[in-house]
Amino acid sequence: MIDLYLARHGQTEENIARIFQGHLPGTLTAEGIAQAEALRDSLCDTPLDAVVSSDLKRCMDTARIVIADRNLPWTTTPLLREIDWGSWTGLYIKEVDLQHVPADVETEEMLYHRAGRFLDDLKLHYNGKRVLAVGHGLINRAIQAHIEEVSLEHLRSVPRMNNAELRHFIVKS
Repeated sequence: MIDLYLARHGQTEENIARIFQGHLPGTLTAEGIAQAEALRDSLCDTPLDAVVSSDLKRCMDTARIVIADRNLPWTTTPLLREIDWGSWTGLYIKEVDLQHVPADVETEEMLYHRAGRFLDDLKLHYNGKRVLAVGHGLINRAIQAHIEEVSLEHLRSVPRMNNAELRHFIVKS
């Protein structure tokens, strides 16, 4: 069993600008930093054994703020990256035709399977641990779907996460 604390990164400049961030690094806003600090404060009495985060800057910056002076093992992984928007990466959402998604965009099915691989990796390396995982909105949604046994067809029924939101799950190994 794993005690999983799943968090989304703090607000970024790209979130505000409504840009497809995907695998861009992302820059936390002042609000995003404050959100990460509030997340840190909400976890101050929560014992943790390890931190796993996306290897993208916005998640690493959030995790760095949240873990503060705790001496915890911290691993980054591309499995926690946000969906890959392909040729839409860096574009404003209002600039694209959402009815015609380019072939190089990661599909929901691919994202869902990647979330499953993340959970398999978590079970392999963190069984019996309390883990903070800092990811992104869509990958976190897919992870939650796996944990709650929500099928790919119903992935969109899983509630979206706000910036720096935290959800707690028990993951059976």
